Amino acid sequence: MDPSSNQNQSGAQKKPNRGGRGQKKYRGNNRGGKNYYNNNYQNKNYFPSQYQPYPQQVQYYNHYYQHQQILYHTEMYICSKYRNLIDINQKHLKLYENINQNSKFFVIKSFSEEDVHKSIKYNVWSSSKNGNLTLSNAFNITKENNGNVYLFFSCNGSGRYCGIARMKTPCDGTKSFELWTQDGKWPGLFDVEWLFIKDVPFKEFKNIIITMKDGEIKPISNARDTQEIPFEQAKIMIQKIEEYQNTNTILERFEFYDMRQENYEKNKQMNNNKETKVSAENNNNTEKKDN
Repeated sequence: MDPSSNQNQSGAQKKPNRGGRGQKKYRGNNRGGKNYYNNNYQNKNYFPSQYQPYPQQVQYYNHYYQHQQILYHTEMYICSKYRNLIDINQKHLKLYENINQNSKFFVIKSFSEEDVHKSIKYNVWSSSKNGNLTLSNAFNITKENNGNVYLFFSCNGSGRYCGIARMKTPCDGTKSFELWTQDGKWPGLFDVEWLFIKDVPFKEFKNIIITMKDGEIKPISNARDTQEIPFEQAKIMIQKIEEYQNTNTILERFEFYDMRQENYEKNKQMNNNKETKVSAENNNNTEKKDN
């Protein structure tokens, strides 16, 4: 019998194997595979058989698409609740070319990113007692000469600047803000206008050297709160921040901080109601005893 023949010894025609139970019906880039269009890089059927990714690549793809989903969710959240922050970095382009020569510039170091969230949300800020005095004096001097006071914000330990704001009023020592992370530590309040919101690492400013308050010459990344920056160095910093292609900002965490604030205010209101109720009961008991 011819080995290539499809007939067996009994003379019956042998049926070709079309894939039975336990055999893969869809392999490689066969479009019949029901998982072919599923963008799940952990699914081995997503890739053609001749290309299976390494675990590191799978991790990269997962991280990339998760980040894209976060960015999309953040954009929708900001568009729905903070329309004034949409494209904020595009509203003051070429700022470094149009700054008044009489303007002043300072570094702001925040203890918490949560406080920066409050500053962006309510357009306010407060420094230490001496810091507020320094900033207020600078504001009054620059205002007389049609200049402005610009603030470069950074959070302690973050290793980056997170944005630039402009002072709109001097500090009012009679006012205070109740939502800072450290209650009662920052008396006084002044209004600000945020111009840029983006994360720019310190390494972008490693060549900017200034004289600090204590007389030491150090990179600008070593500056402490309310350290003044010379005019020319500040212009370079503004240009670097404006042109830096950032990949993330504090806006990505706005929803999280909003939820924390909401929970804090609810708990505070509950505690106030309890204290009011206890005080009222004590007063009633006192009145009964007197009667």
